[in-house]
Amino acid sequence: MSVTALPALLAALDSLETTLKLAEALATGGRSIDLEGLDAEVTALCAAALSLPAAEQAEAGWALRRLHGRVERLQRLV
Repeated sequence: MSVTALPALLAALDSLETTLKLAEALATGGRSIDLEGLDAEVTALCAAALSLPAAEQAEAGWALRRLHGRVERLQRLV
C-alpha cells in the first residue's frame, strides 16, 4: 500500500462530504437532487478503505461513518 493511500482516501471522503453538504443545502431549499452514482462512489471508497493496512482502516472507518450519517440525512430530504 502506498504511503499516501490513507491521506488520499481521507481527502476523497472529505470532498464527497463537502459535496453532500451542498446537496443537503440545496434539497433543504427545495431543489431537486439526483443521487444517481452515489452508491458506486461510496462503494469505491469502501473498497479503498478495505485495501488499507489494518492499522489505518480504523481511521478511514471513522470518516466513512461520518459520511454515512451525511448520506442518511440527505436521503431523508429527497
